[in-house]
Amino acid sequence: MKKVHYLSLSMILLLAGCGSQNLLPLEEQSTELREENHELKLTNQALKNENTQKQKQLSALKKDTQNTKKAKANHKIAEYYEIASRYYSDVTSIINAYDRLDSDILKNKQNRKQLDKLDAVIEDHELAVDRYLDDVDTLSVTKKETEIKKQHKELQSIQKKIQQALKKIRQGYAKKEMKLINEGRQALTSLQITKENE
Repeated sequence: MKKVHYLSLSMILLLAGCGSQNLLPLEEQSTELREENHELKLTNQALKNENTQKQKQLSALKKDTQNTKKAKANHKIAEYYEIASRYYSDVTSIINAYDRLDSDILKNKQNRKQLDKLDAVIEDHELAVDRYLDDVDTLSVTKKETEIKKQHKELQSIQKKIQQALKKIRQGYAKKEMKLINEGRQALTSLQITKENE
């Protein structure tokens, strides 16, 4: 029995000696894996931080894009108001030019010189209308923005009324018909110009 114990004890010692040699590489491998795992966790955290930063940058870029679009739209609206203002200024000059002729036209003498001056006023208005339409033609806001669309239509209506009034005055003067002259004058004085956003 002693031999069995002795043999068992020898075997245990032998196995214990052999087993400890196999544990050392496993411990080294385990340490390496822990270090790799730690490195991967650090890399993962860095990637998460970078992703968060990229998301913030993307959000800021989207906001900038929206702001840029709004700025462009606002620029187009401001450009339209500039064009409309230029037209109103031209109309004021044209009405003032007609006003200087008005007393001579009321005399209704069918003077060729006065008729030429009246034709010049009508032509100036037609040029102002053409300039307005050419300038507005390049802007999309007259088709997209409800408020601008409305003002554009009102302005076109005013243009038409002014043209009709001036032509009626010219016809009356050319034919020596006081009724036509007065109808044209009345149409000019009854024009109502409403400006939005004042």
